[in-house]
Amino acid sequence: MLVVYMIIIGDVLSGTWEDGFHHKGVMEEWFGEHWWTTRSALLMFTTLFVFAPLISFKRIDSLRYTSALSVGFAIVFVAITAGVTIVKLMEGKIEMHRLMPKLENQASFWKLFTTVPVLVTAYICHHNGESSQIDSFYTSKSLLS
Repeated sequence: MLVVYMIIIGDVLSGTWEDGFHHKGVMEEWFGEHWWTTRSALLMFTTLFVFAPLISFKRIDSLRYTSALSVGFAIVFVAITAGVTIVKLMEGKIEMHRLMPKLENQASFWKLFTTVPVLVTAYICHHNGESSQIDSFYTSKSLLS
């Protein structure tokens, strides 16, 4: 699961190359191209300063503050997205979206399957998360005593 997050973080922060075109990441757009805006440097910094402290907690309940912060960020993201959408709707700048993917050749067909690992990982985590919560509920001390 951590690998999926690192791939997404690397793509968003440092950008990607696709068909010979470089899509700039957030850090490259803000600060330009430097050694510390490369994918490997950003993933190293993220691992050392974000993931390592989060996995070093002895008790998992210490992550409740981090979880609350992530929920807050999600709410802010939804609010900003809704605001931008409302403004674009009022200005009439939103185009009709495609209902089907644009397939130009066989390679574009196979690109549809790049989302399969993300969907499978999300399903597995969702399935395992619910079963572990149910197991911990039935084996808790409050129910056994």
